[in-house]
Amino acid sequence: MKKIVLLLLTSCASLLMAARPASEIELVKKRVLSERVEVLIPKGFEVMTEQQMDFAYAHASSRPSVVFTNNNLVSLAFNYSDNDADQDMVQVYQDNFAKAYHKQYKQTTWFGEGVKEVGNRKVGYLEFMKPEMGHEVYTLVFFTDVQGKLLICTFNCADRQKPEWEPLAKRILNSLKANS
Repeated sequence: MKKIVLLLLTSCASLLMAARPASEIELVKKRVLSERVEVLIPKGFEVMTEQQMDFAYAHASSRPSVVFTNNNLVSLAFNYSDNDADQDMVQVYQDNFAKAYHKQYKQTTWFGEGVKEVGNRKVGYLEFMKPEMGHEVYTLVFFTDVQGKLLICTFNCADRQKPEWEPLAKRILNSLKANS
């Protein structure tokens, strides 16, 4: 019984965190991927366990290197790929990703896409809302090169959480620092 009560309290705390206004959610600097990347991450987010990753990415063609989450309600995934990349290739990746996503996700609402400068580095991004398992998911994908390889970051939350989390997702993108 104590375990059930503790589980319910933990779930309620996570729901309350997800429902807090963006101005109340603190972002903290974290170094990820063996110190290759520094980025702001919402305080209280934890690294997803192997079991959670197995469940969350059971049907995915590839699995991220690391995922931070607040009990699976909101997630920030980092995929440090084996694909070669440099600053000159960011626009090429952006063009290819945009073309592939537009083709794959036909029922998607697009908010933006392109390449922007973040800390003197080119970062590509795609921002959209897509249907997923019976509901809509807000997604901000952003990517750049890190030590000669492609880093892809994906921020996800439910559509109803977009008003609170979209500004934070953009702050996270704008905080990205890659160690060359």
